[in-house]
Amino acid sequence: MTTEVADVFAVQQSERTSLWADFSWTCIGNAIYAAGQFAMLVLLTKLVRPELVGQYALGLALVYPVMMLTNMQLRSVMTSDHRRQAQFGHYLGLRLLATAVAVVFIFAATQVLRYPRELMEVVLLVAAAYGVETISDMYYARLQLHDRMAEISKSLIVRALLSVFGLGVVVYFTRSIFWGVMAIVLARAAVLFGYDICARTHSIGEKPQWFSANQALAPRFEPRKQLALLWRSLPLGIVVLLTTLNASIPSFFIKHGLGERDLGIFSAISLTISIGNMAVVSLGQAAFTRLSRAYASGRFATFGSLLSKLLICGAGIGVCGMIISKLAGHEILTILFRPEYAERSDLLPWIMAAGAILFMAQFLGYGMTAAGFYHSQVILNVLGNISLMAACYFLVARQGLLGAILAMLISAIVQLAASAIILFLGLRGKAHERPQEFEVIMAPSMHVPFAESEKIHGD
Repeated sequence: MTTEVADVFAVQQSERTSLWADFSWTCIGNAIYAAGQFAMLVLLTKLVRPELVGQYALGLALVYPVMMLTNMQLRSVMTSDHRRQAQFGHYLGLRLLATAVAVVFIFAATQVLRYPRELMEVVLLVAAAYGVETISDMYYARLQLHDRMAEISKSLIVRALLSVFGLGVVVYFTRSIFWGVMAIVLARAAVLFGYDICARTHSIGEKPQWFSANQALAPRFEPRKQLALLWRSLPLGIVVLLTTLNASIPSFFIKHGLGERDLGIFSAISLTISIGNMAVVSLGQAAFTRLSRAYASGRFATFGSLLSKLLICGAGIGVCGMIISKLAGHEILTILFRPEYAERSDLLPWIMAAGAILFMAQFLGYGMTAAGFYHSQVILNVLGNISLMAACYFLVARQGLLGAILAMLISAIVQLAASAIILFLGLRGKAHERPQEFEVIMAPSMHVPFAESEKIHGD
């Protein structure tokens, strides 16, 4: 078989690792990477003024939704393409083109919004950092396709450690957010070129090689192939865009209504939700397969029981956070950040109250996805974004940061009610086929609040 005929996805298969080993590597890699993201913001709050933290947060708020749209969940599309309708190079080529479009769009947005030069430079550097990350993500897709989860986790771990170290050292000496983000870009680029795209990482050849030296890892540009991929993947990008806008909309209203200092404080305090979110994601991923199998096999009592337990766990995590933040919120914010952040410890219980609903929302999202309610999630996210924008418009100017948090709470409640209705109607439709099962599941479920949909995981 010639190289041209051979499938470019083929790699020299080593002995497949066990499922437990893959799970362990994935958990460790994701946990360290998430901790790294948290540590970077903590370092910024310790080393620079809140106004500069606000610039970084605004960069994330603008860049992340755009990148999620142009990512189009190509990693998921590639790993689920069992018919091999396209080769790795076509996916990589489309990712490179889409990332370039995203950067151009972000630059245009900074011009339309008339951001000052300093802020524009920070936003563009954040875009560059995420652009490098999205390219690495396509190489992760190739590794995942061949069950090389350990290599993905190693890359995530090294990338997180280098980014935190680079940001901390550079910002400590320069006190500049610009050079700090530049250090993140260089750290991620070093991992991309030094590990992610090396032939040895993908078990191709003995010597480290960059993608230009090996056709199996090189991008391919064929308009017909890439247009077909775009047609298949763009709807997924839109779904993720709608989900990520929920996190970005308050930042825009705070920046333009209150200023960068308040945005920095809000971003730091709201980051505390991510601590509980790590537990929520781990539980949801562990339960997803069971939920899916229970629903597919018509075991609605099992489905409802497990989903109810998850929702109770989500509420419990949020309530615990509220209690802790009420008793020791000032001390926690002082230790994590700085005294000026602790001055707004009154916001922390409200943040955790919103977190309680959001945690339940994520668990409900796993249930809705497991049940196949895909289109309904688009409607839910549209409703959530509209209600969030309307609430932010009326509340941020009147009540400041508390208004932004209340807007998040209102949006979550809107999605909660809509989700309950959709899930109720969906299960009632199934109940006509299995009335006894439906009677068992709906009795306990009527007492459990439902929340917004979980974002479908992208690249």
